[in-house]
Amino acid sequence: MIADDFKALGFFPADYAAAESGKVYASGAYWSTLHFQTFPAVLPSASLVAVVQQPFAAAHADHEFAITLEDADGKPQALEIRGSFRAAPSLESRYGEPNVIPITVPLFGLPFEGPGDFSFVLSIDGRELARYPIHVLQGG
Repeated sequence: MIADDFKALGFFPADYAAAESGKVYASGAYWSTLHFQTFPAVLPSASLVAVVQQPFAAAHADHEFAITLEDADGKPQALEIRGSFRAAPSLESRYGEPNVIPITVPLFGLPFEGPGDFSFVLSIDGRELARYPIHVLQGG
């Protein structure tokens, strides 16, 4: 199935997030600014959350996801997360309904060489679905 039918229902960073039983549990979500006193700097821990709507026709097939970080010029940064999933409709689903797939990814030790504007980028099967911009600033 072509990823054109996939949709990002949500894509955001959080201090902590977990997916369980089809639900996302997040704390400290939707932040957009990080402050560091000096650079290079490291974000000790965080999580990224993606909630993806998979079209019915794409069920029972393998799909790849990627989450990356780019600077304002589109240059890749030191974050590249890749994974795969295969989802099927639940027993409660009606024929033809899309699946909702929550994905949470913990981050540990994310480096930033300097301040600037960045974007987390979510892709499914090689196609960009969503971007989440953040600002990294010096000072408190």
